[in-house]
This record gives sequence, structure tokens and C-alpha cells, in this order.
Amino acid sequence: MDLFSSVLFPILIFIILLGPLMFVHELGHFIAAKRAGIRVEEFGMGFPPRALTLFKRGETTYTLNWLPIGAFVKMTGEDGAAVVDPRSFGAQSKRWRLIVLLAGPVMNFLFAIPVLFLAYLLLYAQPVATQYKITVSPGSNAEKIGMRSGDIVLAANGMDATDYLLPKDTPATISKAELERLRRAPATDSVLRQQASASIGKPFSVTVLREENGVKRQLEVSGALPATADSKVPLGVSLEAQLVRSARVALTFGEAFDQMTFDVGRALGAMVTIPLDVLRGRLAPEIARPVGPIGITQIGVSLWQQGPFPFVQFAGLLSILIGISNLLPIPALDGGRILFILIEWIRGRRIDPVREQWIHAVGMIFVLALAAVIALFDIIRPIRLP
Repeated sequence: MDLFSSVLFPILIFIILLGPLMFVHELGHFIAAKRAGIRVEEFGMGFPPRALTLFKRGETTYTLNWLPIGAFVKMTGEDGAAVVDPRSFGAQSKRWRLIVLLAGPVMNFLFAIPVLFLAYLLLYAQPVATQYKITVSPGSNAEKIGMRSGDIVLAANGMDATDYLLPKDTPATISKAELERLRRAPATDSVLRQQASASIGKPFSVTVLREENGVKRQLEVSGALPATADSKVPLGVSLEAQLVRSARVALTFGEAFDQMTFDVGRALGAMVTIPLDVLRGRLAPEIARPVGPIGITQIGVSLWQQGPFPFVQFAGLLSILIGISNLLPIPALDGGRILFILIEWIRGRRIDPVREQWIHAVGMIFVLALAAVIALFDIIRPIRLP
């Protein structure tokens, strides 16, 4: 694996995927702070260290920073300490502080709407055919007949091993009505497993595409598959789907909106049902575990390879999830700061700013520690999409 595909390309995906979402989040805070009359000392594109100062307009310095991910807004008194300054964040009314804090997540929600709608209107596609890259278990029958991890299976016993989720002759562009009709047609499924099961105790041949030293070549491996009493699948391989072909589905404005709202609703519903399934023992915790920036990048790389629609769709859904996660009532997050304002509203007086600072500092330590644990899991157990 070369340097670009293993390091540089994932970094590029990380910037393309998360950079704009973090930027619009901070832009929301920035616009609301300006409207509230709060002194904004700096609006930085990217994260420090600072690369250069772009310009200064009024009291705000606009900067470009070395880490090209998102942006940040530096407001006077945003930690709540500089209450004495009438233009500090901490000196504002409860209503304006609440508006400024909500503006970031709201901007994420607003950004997701056109991104998702245009994705469904212009890019919506459905997979037609997939092939399989295999991982071979040591000592397995697959290894004995010459199959290797990383091989892409092209045929089994002379039969095309491509899985056709829609008929082979599906046009490049179809209407939604045509898609529904094609989905009712018979589809080819799991030729490799079918042929392997039918060849127990008989000769079995597989045509694979193998890459060696950067050169891809097609070859055939074969051998006998001995009967096994304890396994329905005698090969000993795991399959990783590789999208071969997809068909663009031309949606009308109404169809695009309906499909978008249905898919977004299903995704948001999964945020509730998945934790419940884990608690009920219906879903393994390692499958439903949260992911951090590294895991998000791994998903982004896989979706980029599948085509523009799944990647842009993921970006839109991710923008919504970033907005929701920032509203969680955890100190240091927007939701934690909003919680303090609501408590202030109920009590009729403000929590001591120094105490609030300490609580947010502890919350930040918790968030960073949790992020480190999640990142470790993302590295140890990389996300692999089917």
C-alpha cells in the first residue's frame, strides 16, 4: 500500500468531510455573536498554530491556521469570567447567550438540508452489482487451493461471481418507478458460497483478480473441497463487498424530498433503537460502538470509493449528528453551557463563574479522554463497511 492511499488520502477525506461541517458550526456562533454585539476577537479558519493574519475588520482579526479542519471563534469572556466587560459573552442576557450557543448546532442542521436535498436530487444512486474481496483464514480450505487474502473473486466454477442486486442489464439512469419494478426481479446472490457448498467433496475452481507488486493479474486456482461435518461454508473466507456498478435514480423534486426525509428519519431513529438493542442483548456492543474522527474518516474513505451519493449523503447526516452531539448536556460542549443558562433561569441567579469554569474544564478532560478511548478502538478495530 503506497503512502498516498494509506496516509495522504485518508487525511484529505478527513479535511473534506469534517472541515466544512466544523466551519459552518463556528460560523453560526460567529454570526450570532456579532448580532448580539459581543466582541469577537478572532475568527480563525483552521485550528492553531496561526499561519498568517488575513486581515482585520473592526475589532475582529481574521486568521488562517495550519490545521485545515473547521474554524474557531474567540469571543471576549466566553468562559464566563469577564462579566464586567459589557461586550463580553458572559455579560449578555440569558436570551442572547442561549442564541449564540444554539447558533452552532442550528447552523449544522440548516447546512444539512441543502446538502442532502441536492444529493438526492442530483446524485441518488442504487447499487447494481458487487464483487467480493476475500480474507482467507490460515489453514482453511481456501488457503489450501491457493486463494489469498486480498483476492477479488471473479468467478466460481466458471460462473460469474458478481452479485447482482438489480438485473445485469439495468440502465445507467432509471426512474424511481423503474427501480421499484427492477427490485421485484430475481437477483443473483452469493454465487461463491453457493458453488462452494455444491462442490463439497468435488473439484472446485475460482477465478480471482490478484495484485502483486503493484501489478494486477487474473488467475485461476482450484482443488478439492473435503466434506466437513461442522461447517456449512467449507471455504474459510470472509467477504468484503466491493461496489462494481451503480445506477443513478432520477428523482423528481417531490421524490427527492420524500426519500431524503425517509432516510434521515430512519437514521435518526437508529440513534434511539441501536442503544436499546444493545441493552436488550440483540446487538453486540462492538458493532454499535461510537466512532471518532478516525472512524469517521475510515467510513468516509469507504463511501468515497462507492461513489459520490453515499459520500455526500454521509456528510449531510454527519452534519446533523454533529449538531445533535453538541447539544448533549455535557460540560464544555454547547449543550453543557446551555444547561447552565437554563439552571440560571430557574434559580433566578447566576452560578459562580469560577465554579462554572472549573466544571467546564473537568468536562473537557472527560470529553478528551473519551475521544482518546474511541480513537484507540478506531485504530485497533478499524471500521469496515459491508
